[in-house]
Parts: sequence; C-alpha cells; structure tokens
Amino acid sequence: MRLPALFHSLRRWARRLGPVVLCATLAACGGGVAIGFGYTDYHDDYPDRPDRPDHGRPNAETGIFLIAGGLCPTCGGSLDGSGSSARFDAPEGVVSAPDGNLYVAEKNSATIRRVSTQGVAVTFAGSVGAIGSLDGAGTSARFNSPTRLEADADGNLYVTDTGNSLIRRISAAGAVTTLAGAAGQCGSVDGDARNARFCSPQGIAIDRQGNLYVADTLNHTIRRIDRANKVTTVAGAAGACGSSDGRGSAARFCEPQDIEVDNAGYLYVADTGNSTIREISPAGEVRTIAGAAGQCGSADGTGANARLCRAAGLTLDGTGDMYVADTGNGTIRRISTSNAVSTVVGVPGSQNNVLGPLPGGLNAPRGIAALSAGVLAVTSHNLILKLVPR
Repeated sequence: MRLPALFHSLRRWARRLGPVVLCATLAACGGGVAIGFGYTDYHDDYPDRPDRPDHGRPNAETGIFLIAGGLCPTCGGSLDGSGSSARFDAPEGVVSAPDGNLYVAEKNSATIRRVSTQGVAVTFAGSVGAIGSLDGAGTSARFNSPTRLEADADGNLYVTDTGNSLIRRISAAGAVTTLAGAAGQCGSVDGDARNARFCSPQGIAIDRQGNLYVADTLNHTIRRIDRANKVTTVAGAAGACGSSDGRGSAARFCEPQDIEVDNAGYLYVADTGNSTIREISPAGEVRTIAGAAGQCGSADGTGANARLCRAAGLTLDGTGDMYVADTGNGTIRRISTSNAVSTVVGVPGSQNNVLGPLPGGLNAPRGIAALSAGVLAVTSHNLILKLVPR
C-alpha cells in the first residue's frame, strides 16, 4: 500500500479509536504528533460522564425531541424561558460546552443564548435586537448576525460575528472581546489578527493545538488563526467561487458555511454553494468526499454518487461518523468513514418540524452538534432539538 493511502487508512481508524491510538500509529510510521494543550475532544468524553443527561443515550429510543423553543408556527422572537416557553429568532450554530450547556448563535436577535440540560434558555451575551459591534460583559456586548460558535476546554466560546466580519471571543464568565478582523470591513488580508480581514465568515472549529479554523464564506476560503493570533489562508482563493480539488490556493470553494476538524488535523467543510462536503489534509490537499458540485439533490450513496442540497452544518461524533445538516433537503445525513452517505432523520424535500418517531421532519436545519455517539443537537427553524438517529 502506498504511504498516503496507508496514512489515510490509519487516520480513519484513528478517528474511531481516539487520539491515543493515533499517536501510537503515527509514531510507528516514524512521525511525531504535537498534542498541545487547551483542547479536549468533548464528544469522545461525553459517553463516559454519567453526570450528563445524554449518558448512555446511544441505546435510548430514537426520534426527535424538543429541547427548547415554541412549537407553534407563529412562535417567533427571542425570549428566555424553559422548554416550549422559550423563544428563538433564527438560531444557527450550536455547540456543547464543557459546562454541560448548549450555546446557540441566534442570528436575528444578535445574541448568544445558553440552554441548560433541562432546556432552560437564557441570553448569555448581546442584547435582543441591539445590533452593533461592542466588546463588553454579557448583555452589554453587541453583535451583528452571529452564525456559528465553538468552545474550548476552558469554556471559552469563539463566535463568527458574520454581519460584522469579525471573530469574537467570549470567556466562560461572559466577557466579549474581538479576536480578529475589523467591524464592517469586508476583506481578505492575512497577518496579525487585528490587521487581518474577513468577509461574512460563518463556520469555526478548533484543533487540538488551539488553532482556530474559519470558513470565510464570502471570500470562498478557509482561514486559520494560530495561537499567536496570526491569520493565514489555508485553502481557496479570495473572491474566487468555484469547485476544484487541489492544494492550498489551487483549490476552490463556493460560500463554505461550516467547518470541523478531527483528531488527526483533517478539516471537513460544508461547501454550501456547491452542495458538497470537502476534506482538507494537514498538508493542505483538498478533495471532495460527498456530493457533486452544483448538483442539488437528495441521493444516498458513496462519495460523488451521493447528492446533497446546500448543506450548511456538520459535526463529528467521536466514533468516526460525520453528521451533516442538509439544509436544502430538510434532513440529517450521516457520512461513514468510507464516505457512504445515508439519510438518518427527516424526509427529503419536506421542510416541516415533526417531533417524535423517525423519520420525523426538520425545517431547514442549520446548526448541528454531537452530544455523544449517535446523539445530536440541531437548530431547525426556531427550535433547539435533540435527535437520536439510531
């Protein structure tokens, strides 16, 4: 077996067996691995934490269950409350943090919401309807259409403040600061984070060394913010919407809206404008692993034989499976380690939230996070839902 193929096979097994096995297998190949600090793969840890409400849930009843939000068609707005009494206004990204809570980027209200394991929703940062760009504590801060967020092992949140073209940081105590970009300045400059420019970024992920990766949506690029707060472009070319596999700047994306990173440093991109899922190796090699560029559809299958439609969210569950919020189809798709795509929740083409037994229904799902192996949190219209696909 050629070395690249061998490494790729080992990486697939490493995603299933975890970082310890990954280190052992790479060491056997003569390579070194920098483990770094300040990051924990929460999805790997959750199944072993009996204090979490989803402990043991892979064996639980499958279906779609309400966490928080109003079920009626006219239940809009943004209101703190518990379960069905809470209201959300275009929630997008969702992340499960080490404190056991979910955090949600609520686009239309320009806020970040916290949702407890009991479904109690409160406004954590920003003020409902107060659009702007202001650092500060909690509700004194201001955002403009935040869309995605990520959490580190210390409970800090990283937010793509899309309308401001900024990357923001929220401490575990709720203090909001600007990490990269300049408010209202859409651009593509690399360099020191404060001098760098983004253009309506959406997806964000953090690797084991503490580097942030950003799907810089309207630049059609993937960017990295390292621990020294230096911004570089990893793949794609600013302003060039397209779909080409290749290395670094030779690759092309079109409006990528979400990004994830696995234990081995491989990036996975929801290339929304192309209706495909892309993979970027640590060496910067980009390849398409699911879907066909420009072909919006819904077909299960392997690799290029599958079809998706404007997929806008993805997550890894720590077992080697990837789950995709296939927004245009109103479904959740699973991509196995062999890149086999299957539909696990929802009915293709039926944009309607239907709770209860599977297949159920979803309305343009956008945010998705793994709570444990086979248990997901999803934002769908103005609801925060728990999905158990198996």
